[in-house]
Amino acid sequence: MLRLFIAATLLATAGVASAQDEDPKLAAALLQCPGAAVFVQAEKVRGQEQAQKLVGIVPSEPQLREQLLEMMRIDQQAREGDWSPPMIEKMLAVDAANLPKIKKIVANHGSLPGARQVGADGVSAAWLLVQHADRDPAFQQQVLDRIMPLVESGEVSSREIALLTDRVLVNAGAPQRYGSQLAAINGKWEPKPMEAPEQVDQRRARLGQMPLADYLCVAAQMFPPPPTDADGKLR
Repeated sequence: MLRLFIAATLLATAGVASAQDEDPKLAAALLQCPGAAVFVQAEKVRGQEQAQKLVGIVPSEPQLREQLLEMMRIDQQAREGDWSPPMIEKMLAVDAANLPKIKKIVANHGSLPGARQVGADGVSAAWLLVQHADRDPAFQQQVLDRIMPLVESGEVSSREIALLTDRVLVNAGAPQRYGSQLAAINGKWEPKPMEAPEQVDQRRARLGQMPLADYLCVAAQMFPPPPTDADGKLR
C-alpha cells in the first residue's frame, strides 16, 4: 500500500524556523482548503518566532547541518514523481541509505541535534529523516521517547510530534492516533486505521492541529493520489 507523508511540504513552507516566501503549491491548495489556512499560518508564525530566538546564534556543528540538509534534499528529490514502482524503489533505496547515517547522528547526540548545534532547518531535516526511517521502528520510538526537550524549547512542534507518534504506531502495526498517515485507496487518500476515529478531531485540536477533513483536503490538492484499487495496489 502506498503512503503519503505531507509533513515535508508543510515543513518547508510553514514549519521551518526562518522567514521565507510562501510555497505557491501550498498557497493554491489553501485556496481550495480554506479551513486549513489558519493552522498553516499558525505554524509559520511559530517557526518565525523560533527563528527570532536564534538570531545571532551560529550553529556549533555547521558541517553536520550541511550533511542533514543534503540528506533531506536527496530524500525529497526521491519523493518527486509518479508513484510508479521504479519511483517507489528509488525512494526506499534512499531511505535505506539514510537510515544508518541518521541513526549515527542521533546516537552521537543522545537524541536529535538541537537548533544551537545544527540550526532550526537542521533540526527539521533530522526529524524528517527519522520520519522516513520505517525500516527501524524501534529507532523511531527511541527518538520519540527522547524528543520532549526539543518540544519544550519550541524546536519541534506539536504537529511534528503528532506525525512521528502516528508513524511509530503504524510501523508497530497499531492504530494511529491523529490520522496523519494516509494510504491511497481507490485513487483517494484515506487515513490508515485509527483508534476511536470519531474522536480524532478532538485529539488533533488538543495539539492545535487542523481537522482531519482539512488535512485530507490539503493532501489531495498537493499530492494527487495515484490510481489504486480497493487494496491500495497500483492499477
